Amino acid sequence: MAMVMSIAGVATAGRALASSDAAWAQFNTRVTKACIAASGMRGARVSSIVGFDDRVGMVAMLVNGQGRKPAMLCLYNKRTRTAYVDEASGWRAPPARAGR
Repeated sequence: MAMVMSIAGVATAGRALASSDAAWAQFNTRVTKACIAASGMRGARVSSIVGFDDRVGMVAMLVNGQGRKPAMLCLYNKRTRTAYVDEASGWRAPPARAGR
């Protein structure tokens, strides 16, 4: 009985640590909005988020403007929820698919 209880406890703890689809969608929206705002581009398109090990504390995405504006690389600090951008001339990434 104790073994069954401990296995159930581990399974429950694992689910508690996993993020829900809704939480991931909210995070993606927050990163996208912050990166677009930091880029100052209107009508910007973004790549999918590039995630790193949690120890890094950052994710990245490429923000592309309309016309001949250079792409911007955005680094988003997950702890401070701050986006930092810099020009990334010559960098290319496919646009993010809807729902990602």
